[in-house]
Amino acid sequence: MCPKRLLKRDCEKFWASHSLFFLFLFIGFLGWMYEAEAIELHGEKVFALHVPRLLRENARAGRKIALTFDDVPNGHTREILAVLKEFEVRATFFLIGAQVVRHPELARSIVAAGHEIGNHSFSHVLTRNCTEEAILEDIAKAEKVILEATGCVPLYFRPPTGLVTQSVQRACGKLGYSIVLWSVDSEDWKAEDDDAVITRVLENIRPGAIVLLHPLPRTVRVLPQILRGLKRRGYEIVPVSALFE
Repeated sequence: MCPKRLLKRDCEKFWASHSLFFLFLFIGFLGWMYEAEAIELHGEKVFALHVPRLLRENARAGRKIALTFDDVPNGHTREILAVLKEFEVRATFFLIGAQVVRHPELARSIVAAGHEIGNHSFSHVLTRNCTEEAILEDIAKAEKVILEATGCVPLYFRPPTGLVTQSVQRACGKLGYSIVLWSVDSEDWKAEDDDAVITRVLENIRPGAIVLLHPLPRTVRVLPQILRGLKRRGYEIVPVSALFE
């Protein structure tokens, strides 16, 4: 048989068996183009995805879990750092820009202790009515003061109260942030007593979970018991980034 005919037949078989794959690939590409827009970055046009990664947990992380602390730095941050140091645990701290302005030395202490930092907005007053431009400005302002205080650019954004709107997603996409929420809420700020916080964390923990905590007097008191309980259950406590390695 003529080699040219063999080549033609092979090509026809290839396209017949792979046509759906390339169709879906083309549709996916069109979808990506729809979700992205060109923006200026360092004088060049680049594309920013409107919908960044939204991280709540990672069940594939095995026996790893992440502890996260919102609304730092504040007056109880050093106590939280001391407990984490005692248990040789690294966590992820979400910094409020306005708090960093007031306590830059505490922000530096978090980084110096080997912990991971995230952006928790500058004002902590984002609402559903905030425009994309206002959110962009607020997040960028927080990033600027965090960078100036610590020398580090945060990779993750956690919106105040966990509010994720289309405007928040678009703003984070343009600024290069993944959005980190949580899968276990300690409710340390509103629980009736210390035992309720400990029980809520330990009974709801699961592989790959992200735990929400705050730097409060109650949290300082219960944190050692939570850490001991997690370690007894065989969990390795890591920063958020280590859950997605």
